[in-house]
Amino acid sequence: MDIFYFREIQNGCLTLPEDESRHIAKSLRKQIGDTIHITDGNGHLYDAELLEVGKKCIVKIVSKKTVPSGRDYHLHLAVAPTKMMERFEWMVEKCMEIGVDEISPIICEHSERKVIKNERLINIAISAMKQSGNIHLPIINEQQTFKQFVYKQFSGTKCIAHCNSFDNQYFYNTIERDNNLFLIGPEGDFSPAEVEMALSQGFQPVLLGNTVLRVETAAVMVCAAAATKNFSNTGIINSEFRV
Repeated sequence: MDIFYFREIQNGCLTLPEDESRHIAKSLRKQIGDTIHITDGNGHLYDAELLEVGKKCIVKIVSKKTVPSGRDYHLHLAVAPTKMMERFEWMVEKCMEIGVDEISPIICEHSERKVIKNERLINIAISAMKQSGNIHLPIINEQQTFKQFVYKQFSGTKCIAHCNSFDNQYFYNTIERDNNLFLIGPEGDFSPAEVEMALSQGFQPVLLGNTVLRVETAAVMVCAAAATKNFSNTGIINSEFRV
């Protein structure tokens, strides 16, 4: 089922943006009177009737329903951007498909990339949301330094994945049906000073396995593990409307 995105949806009529309108008119060849499905990324799915089809399609909202995420945990990933931006973008796409609530790019001492384009990451997440049928769009925060981030208040389980000790707890055992925050460092790992800073703020040191993972692999692994650990609750995500 094709799903279209519109950030703020109210009852009445909407004029869809040109890219969505072009897909409706040119690719799907929808006609006036046809019904399409729109989401606001907040778990709401709308049925809308096409009133005009063209460069900018106009629709009328017909019905609305709320679709639960199917997850009883909240997952926040704070990840250092990779040197090759396409790898970080791939990470955002895959984490969106699996299930993540919030992504915070953090700039660390060993970071090789210091600047990212937040708007592009949001657009990638939107595209992955529509493709996967997961109509819960994660928050993608503006980049910040490690120090700025680690001193913020956070209620829940806080973990930092680093390679400085193999005595750390295995990360899978720390995931709770609650708020979960994972720090994932850059190529070259967190600096010893950053690890100490995180520990002083209540972060648990964890291992992701017996091998050294790429940044994007580590992030996807955490998302997949959280989803697997809570699999009994994830089966209802799209069952009501996916075909």
